[in-house]
Amino acid sequence: MLKIIYLSLIIFSYCLQAKPLKTDVSVPIAVLINAETGAVLFEKNAHLVMQPASITKIATALYALERKGNNLDFLITASQDAVGAIPEKTRMANPLKYPPYRLEVGGTHIGIKVGEVLSFRTLLYGLMLCSGNDAANVIAEYVSGNIGKFAEELNAFLKKNGITTTTFHNAHGLPYPDHVTTAYEMAKITALAMKNPTFREIVKTVRYTRPQTNKQPESYLLQSNKLLKSGTSFYPKAIGVKTGYSSLAGLNLVAAAEHEGRVLIAVLLNGQDIYQRYRDAIGLFETAFSEVKTTRTLFTKEYDHFSIPIKGGKIPLEAALLEDLKITYYPSEEPNFKTVLHWNKSQMPIVKNQLVGEIRVISDTNILLKTAPIYASRDVPKTTWFRLKEIFSDQITLIVLLMLLTTGLGFFTLKQKESE
Repeated sequence: MLKIIYLSLIIFSYCLQAKPLKTDVSVPIAVLINAETGAVLFEKNAHLVMQPASITKIATALYALERKGNNLDFLITASQDAVGAIPEKTRMANPLKYPPYRLEVGGTHIGIKVGEVLSFRTLLYGLMLCSGNDAANVIAEYVSGNIGKFAEELNAFLKKNGITTTTFHNAHGLPYPDHVTTAYEMAKITALAMKNPTFREIVKTVRYTRPQTNKQPESYLLQSNKLLKSGTSFYPKAIGVKTGYSSLAGLNLVAAAEHEGRVLIAVLLNGQDIYQRYRDAIGLFETAFSEVKTTRTLFTKEYDHFSIPIKGGKIPLEAALLEDLKITYYPSEEPNFKTVLHWNKSQMPIVKNQLVGEIRVISDTNILLKTAPIYASRDVPKTTWFRLKEIFSDQITLIVLLMLLTTGLGFFTLKQKESE
């Protein structure tokens, strides 16, 4: 049955219920999201506030690239403040006595020496592959002028991007009071970072050649994420991103994987088994990647027609699709969305099959999911009154032009006589 919708702007909202993945993980806190849409496929205590440990470095790299990513070969000199360290027991006994960024003896590092000159690129690889706390501090000092200011700027940047629960007090993730995040917000931070091509390239690298510096010979930086390395935890679809550990945070993992163009991000926090976090991540990815897409028809070309009165038109403009408007999605990512009909500003007369607008499918997070053009189903001739107005308007225009021309000729003749 033909359905004609007489509206200049139509909005249909579809509040659907995605089907969470039928799986589980051993870690107490986890989330799996689509990197592009932000859709949550699986969650387990995803909004519980936790210590992040070294996955903090994802945010550090993201912000550093936002600020200084246009010159990766810039040379940076490491200061004493950036690489100075104290014993872990000393730091933990009275954490408020020392700056939040102060390093711990024995913490993960790439062995940067005071006065050593390294490129920004090398520091980023040292940060993300080897989890270098010293690299984090040197980067922070370079980006913000001093290390303490970096955390303030980073937090402001995150909040500007909708990350409201997370608060970081340093660039490396060593334990500090109220240095916290959630699995869900770490997934969102990582999704932002994965949009940066340099970040994506760094976090999937297995081995990086660290060039010779003024203090040290050439060496190699090796990836710590076992999903990317040959072995029992290797996962061929993995494309990054970062591990983390501290006695307070437990074993953390942020992982990204891609299959048939679909990029997913898994965050697992507070694990107790170094290998189980990898198995949990692989289990989440494989369950998601095995889903079969569902198709849903929103509007049909046969039955759904759209109409709007047109100024100067004898009859309303009627329009239809040339093809059915459908959306496809994975069951765990079924989106809540709205459809909006947008009419083009068309001049009269309108002829059959003329492009006159489009239907836009927009997610509840304001992402444009799909568009479909609509075309006039019939001619829309001008009304007699509209034709008369056009003729009258044309005549007035002609008269004005003739008057201006006549006045101009008269002025020219007068000037010519005066010159004689």
